Formats: sequence, structure tokens, C-alpha cells
Amino acid sequence: MSAKVHLQVTSGPQDGKVFSYTEHDTFIFGRMDDCHACIPNDTQVSRHHFILEANPPQACLRDLGSLNGTYVNGKKYGGRLAGETPDEGAKRRYPEIELKPGDVIRVGKTSLEVTIEQPKEKPRHKVDPALADWLSLSPKQLAQLLFGDLKKPGQGGKLTIPGYHIEAEIGRGGFGVVYRAKRDFDNSFAAIKVVFARVDADSAAVERFQREADVVKQLDHPHIVRLFKSGNSGTIFHLLMEYCDGGSIWDLMRKNGGKLGLTQAMPIILNALSGLAYAHKLGFVHRDIKPQNILLHRGEGRLSDFGMSKSFEQAGLSGLTMTGKYAGTSYFMPREQITNFKHVKPASDVWSMAATIYNILTGKFPYEFTKQRDPIDVILNEDIVPIVKRSKSLPASISAVLDQALAKKPKHRYQTGAEFLAALKVAV
Repeated sequence: MSAKVHLQVTSGPQDGKVFSYTEHDTFIFGRMDDCHACIPNDTQVSRHHFILEANPPQACLRDLGSLNGTYVNGKKYGGRLAGETPDEGAKRRYPEIELKPGDVIRVGKTSLEVTIEQPKEKPRHKVDPALADWLSLSPKQLAQLLFGDLKKPGQGGKLTIPGYHIEAEIGRGGFGVVYRAKRDFDNSFAAIKVVFARVDADSAAVERFQREADVVKQLDHPHIVRLFKSGNSGTIFHLLMEYCDGGSIWDLMRKNGGKLGLTQAMPIILNALSGLAYAHKLGFVHRDIKPQNILLHRGEGRLSDFGMSKSFEQAGLSGLTMTGKYAGTSYFMPREQITNFKHVKPASDVWSMAATIYNILTGKFPYEFTKQRDPIDVILNEDIVPIVKRSKSLPASISAVLDQALAKKPKHRYQTGAEFLAALKVAV
């Protein structure tokens, strides 16, 4: 039996309804019709009141800046204090609550009880305690734990990559760390990405991720970073990939004051879009497009990490990615990736790519994010800032293409990378 999370409505307009989760997914409660539990006629309920992220057996709730707060076992989380304005209330960070079996959530007239089913067999693969908080380790400390003595390959450490000598750490992201490695027999370079599961895992989850990685290996395009091999040691996974010598476009932006001019950026953008168009044609969805995932090799752009985020999440290995301790940023995430988490389509990649291009050309994000407001709340309830307001020098034809690609509703966007690429080529 696999783990399951159930939410049973025990009082209110939807009394008796049950929401069940066997895989990583989201549940949004509020007045709006895109909420999974839509309660339109209760004045105590905000537009998007709270989000609950389930990654069985984990479940975590986050109040989204609601007016009246969310109660868990009678304790209030979020909400505004007496006499507090919406702006003042937004300045306070809204807490996340890890849910347990039997917890009762209450908003207005609605109560929901949490049930969590645990599998009978305990996970065979445990998160290594020494690597549970790997982001806090220095490059030297992490390399020693993973590979032992780099001067004597194969001596100690938790990973062995036959035929390769690890040279240096070259990047870190939300799920893992990337190393430059040299192949022993010909001294050619490769990139090795080490990915850490956030939760204990059974063999089925590990095998599922490895199968997904095997599928990604079929992507063969000059503007997609090739994945050659993959493997794991328990909950530590390694991906042997093509090495790109120029870092990411994000790195290039940092070297140029936080953004790039159209002449410098557009060839790289068109490269990455051609890779996306190819992958969409084969039925792949990236799900995590951002400037850090567009790499440079000999001056050309290559889309990296294709499908890895999606595969890791669907295998249940990522932990909680929107709530909880290791929640990632949402700056390049389309709205439907929050409201319809499991069923992201190519049009969602189109939005993320357009948001990435917007950021490359302006140094800004499509939404007006602030440190005081929950980014999920912003994405769910606000409109994007038209790019013309960020950069008046950008040609109107390019602005129009980006505006369409960033449309709130997926049906109003270009539906695939190929459609987006064709429109952008005409605009340029």
C-alpha cells in the first residue's frame, strides 16, 4: 500500500466531500472558481484562502494572506489583526503548518479533517543524515562526503562515478549540485549533477525516477543539454550530462548588470526555444524553465534539466516544493502550475519561457513580487505587468508576442514551443 492523504469535509456547504491524494499535488481552498474547494457564499472565506500541498505521507498548509486566518486544531494562522489594513497585514509572514493525522482545519463554516495513511512497509532508502541539510555545507565539505578524497578517486565517499575524475563544484540549485568532471581516457569534460531526495523513499519511487531519466536520454537536439547516464546510491542520484563551458544565461546577466540587451540575448533565446519546440513535439514538458536552466556552450544557448524537476516531483522524492522548509521560488511558474499541479502542459512551458525572456531583457519579473507578500498569493490574484512598462525601448512586435505568451489563461497563449518560436522569429 502506498501512502495517501485524505481531506474530509466534516461541516459546511460541501459536508461529506472527500479529497484524496496518492501523489504530489496541491489543494486550494477559497471563494474563486479555480479553487479545489470553492466556497463562494461564506463571507469568512477569502478569494484564495489557503494552499495545502500533499506529497504523501507529507502534508503542509499555508495561509495565503487571508482576511480571517486559517484555524488548525483551534489555533489561528495568518489573518489580519484588529485595525490592521491589508497592506499592513501583508507585511507579516504567514506561517506554514505541517499537518498530522487527525488535524482539523477550519475556515468560516467549513471544517476539514486530515487523514494520512502510511504504507505498511517502511521505506528501504533513507535520507542520509549527513546530507539532510546539504545546502549548508561548503563545497569542500560536500565534495568530501560525496566523493571522498578527490585526489584519490574511489577512496571513500558515498558516490563513485566510474571513468570520471571530479574536478570542482560549478553550481547549486534547489534539488542538487553540479560538478565539472574529466573523463579519464580522453580528458574530455562532462557535468555531473547530484540530486538529493528530500524524503525517505521506497524502491518503487527510486525505480520510477530512474525510468523517467532513461526516457529523457532520448532527447537529442543541439540546443538541449544531453543526459548520458544516471544512477543512484540510495536517495542520492547522479546524472551524467553534457558539459557547457559558458555557465548559464543567469550568470551572464549578473555580469552585465542584471539583464541583457536584445542583440546579445535574442540568439540565445531562439536557441533555447528551438530546443523546447523539439521536446514538445516529442511529448515532453520541462516544467522548470528559468534563466538558470538556459546554459551556454560556445556562445549558443542550450536548455538544461529537461523533465528532471517533473520526474523528481512525480516520484515523490522532492519533498514539499511550494510549502515547508525547502519550498522553492515561484517567479517563473504559471498560475495553472499552482491550481492544476499534476497536469502541466506545453502551454505552461510557453509561459515560463516567456517569463524567462521577460526577466532576461528587463531584469524584472512579470509579476510585481515583494518581500512582504506571499508569491503564490501574487500569482493567484494579480495581473502581470506588461513588458512595455518595464522597457519602452523594446520593439512593439516583440512586446506583443511576449504579452500573448504570458496570457493568464493557457488557451490564450501559444500552445507549444514551436508556435512561440515561429511568432518570435517574425517579430524579430
